[in-house]
Order: sequence, then structure tokens, then C-alpha cells
Amino acid sequence: MRQNLFDGDSYKAQFARIAYRLLMGRDWVCHADIMAEFLGITSAKDLTCNLSNCEGYGELKKSFGDIKQAIVEKTGDGCFEEEGNNRNKRYRYIGENDDPLADMKNAKVVNDLRQYWKFCQDSAGFFPESWLDYFFSGCRDLLDIKTKKRKGQQVIQASVDRALTNIEYLPMLYEEIANKQVMEIDYQPYGENVETLIFHPHYLKEFNGRWFLLGHVEDHEPTHGYVIALDRITTRPREKYGAEYIPAPDGFYQGYFENIIGVSHWKGEIAHDICVRAYGLKMFNLIKTKRLHPSQRIILEYGNHENRDYGDFIVHVEINNEFIGQILQMGEELEIISPEPIRAIFKKRVMGLAERYK
Repeated sequence: MRQNLFDGDSYKAQFARIAYRLLMGRDWVCHADIMAEFLGITSAKDLTCNLSNCEGYGELKKSFGDIKQAIVEKTGDGCFEEEGNNRNKRYRYIGENDDPLADMKNAKVVNDLRQYWKFCQDSAGFFPESWLDYFFSGCRDLLDIKTKKRKGQQVIQASVDRALTNIEYLPMLYEEIANKQVMEIDYQPYGENVETLIFHPHYLKEFNGRWFLLGHVEDHEPTHGYVIALDRITTRPREKYGAEYIPAPDGFYQGYFENIIGVSHWKGEIAHDICVRAYGLKMFNLIKTKRLHPSQRIILEYGNHENRDYGDFIVHVEINNEFIGQILQMGEELEIISPEPIRAIFKKRVMGLAERYK
């Protein structure tokens, strides 16, 4: 039996998938066309180096040959036109069958589904139980997953407790976002009275083991990006029929989360270049590898500076409680150096903490 040429993530498999798709378009195809698509380049003319110097070129040639041979085996000789010399040869598929390797493609899909099914079984500890009960309800997979969990056979687990207040609402909220359904949500912010919000749900976000729902709330600010914590919802959310759903502008939440850690924006706050100093090589390497924020960059490598051992990072973020918490949890080995107003916020928090433990 011929090996499935499409299966896996090797160079050969990736080239095979590209080559087959291009050939089934019944256009002329050469090695350079496949390499350009693989590299995300618009045209083979835009390749910046000689084709033979491109990484994976040997695998491309072998893969293209295997794909052509597999098609010939299915459709017979005469299914390709050829032109050009060995260096610039190109091929065009002219066979009657529009998808001669359909069985091989479908076998790959089945294999992908099997891998996904196994992942779901092995990783049930990573997902809230309410997700599994909802999306696997009525199927044997859920029974198999729970059996694996009971026998201690799962191999992936999250580090936080998933049995959080109101976490059972997650699947419903996900569906309401997908269906663009306006909702009535009884919500009680910390230290305030319960209020019924007319909520247009846009986005679910988990941070530090806690789930948040973001969206548009009528008669409230901000217009978009209003944040509620699931554990402060007081009753099961209700669908509000007849109300016109207000979506978020395209790309809104990409920008919303770009310059913050967590989910909250302080009113009127802007992003700053904040200098964070790490004392001790272990802490420096920890922050270097477990980045505080995608904007993080090193501005001073770790070493002896002014008779002290440290290194400096810059992060471009807005100040909020989540950022403050991430820094303070590292104790005395992290220090905010600048800008001075941000340093003053941390200084006040640290002095208050010290006073509490005096």
C-alpha cells in the first residue's frame, strides 16, 4: 500500500498538499510555483534566491515526483502535459478525474480526526468540565473521556482549578456569541448592587484561571469592550429576543488586548514604555523566556552594572491591576525603574504591603 503522501507536517507532506492543489487547478505548475506558495510569496518570480538554494528543495523535487506518479497510477498515462527543459520543466494536469487522489486526502482527514479525538481524551483536564458535558453530550467520547479521567490515564492537565463559580455558563455564552444573540445578564460588581445589563456578547477571555465576558452594554461606557467576570453573574443569563445585535467593529478586540496584560483598562490610561529590572540570573532568564508581554525586549543584558548584578527589560503596556500583580508576585527580584509615575504606583503598593506585615 502506498504511503499517504499528504499525511504529517514534514516538508514532503506540505509540498505534496500544495503541489496537488495547484495541479488540480489545471494550470501549468513548476517547482518554483510550489516553493513560492510554501514560502507565502505571491509569485515564483519574487523568490529572493536560486530555487536550488531554498530550504527543502530536495524534498520538494521528491514530493512532486511522488504526487505525479500517484496521479498517473490512478488515471493512467497521458494525464499530464509537459514543456520546458529539465531546469525549467513545468506540468499541466489534463486527466478526466477532477480529484484522483480523493481517497488519500480523505484518509488524511480521518487520521487528523483520530488524532484530535485522542487529544480530547487525553486533555480533558485542560478544559472546564462544562465544555465537555456540553459539546460531547450524548456521544461515546464523553464516556471514554470520563473513564480515562477516573482511571488517572489523562496526560494533560491545567494548573488552575476549573470548578469556578458560573463556569457552567461558558458553553451557552459561546453559543450566544456565535449566534449574535442579545442577552439579559444580572450582574453584581464588587461592592455594588445587582444590575440587569442588556448585553451584546462579543468575546470570552480567560486570565489567571478566571473567565470574563466582553461586549457591548446598552446605556453604559465603554461602548465596546465592557468587561464582566463570570463569577459575578447572579442568575442564569437570559436571551432577549427582538433586540438588534450590535457587533464589535472589525479587529476591535485585537487592538483592545494589544497593550494590556489581562482584561482591564484603567480609565484614561495610555501605554508606556516601562523598564523592569531583574535581579539574579535565574529571575532574568525566567522573564526572558516567560515573557511578561509580547512587546517585551531586552535593553540591558544581565551582568554586573554599578556593582550590582541585574538586567533590564522594556514592556510597552498600560498600567492595570493585572500588570501590577504579575510584577509584585515575583517579590524583591523585580523592580520597576521607570517612568517615575509608574514606579510611584508600585512604591505605594509595596509600602502598603509592608505596613500590613509590620
